[in-house]
Amino acid sequence: MSPYDFRRLPVEPDQGLPQAFSCVIGGTSYDFGLYASVDVGDADPVETVYELGAPDGQPKVPLGYLVLRVVRQGPAGPQVLLLRKLVVEPELVHYAGELAVTLAEARVARGNLNGPGHYGTRIEIGVAQRWV
Repeated sequence: MSPYDFRRLPVEPDQGLPQAFSCVIGGTSYDFGLYASVDVGDADPVETVYELGAPDGQPKVPLGYLVLRVVRQGPAGPQVLLLRKLVVEPELVHYAGELAVTLAEARVARGNLNGPGHYGTRIEIGVAQRWV
């Protein structure tokens, strides 16, 4: 069980990947950038959904991965806190300065790779403050 109180980042799956957004967490502004690197088939239809993790706990080679970048805005300018591949693993927590990040779900539809639309992409990333 994690000691952190994760809240869901406002990823908009229908906006496609890559995407960027800003959030204020604990009074500090952070910029998040998210993209996917996926090995897709040339003939795969846009509705094809790629599972980027092993939520069933069975080892397998994923077709790709998500990459998350976390930047803290401050008086000295932007500072990159995290630039890392994320994998779906229930107990895995990534640390980005004063933030903790976890990936709960990563299902990316081919149609959302470099494009918007409703194709079934589901991405759930949790973020929490490590200390208050």
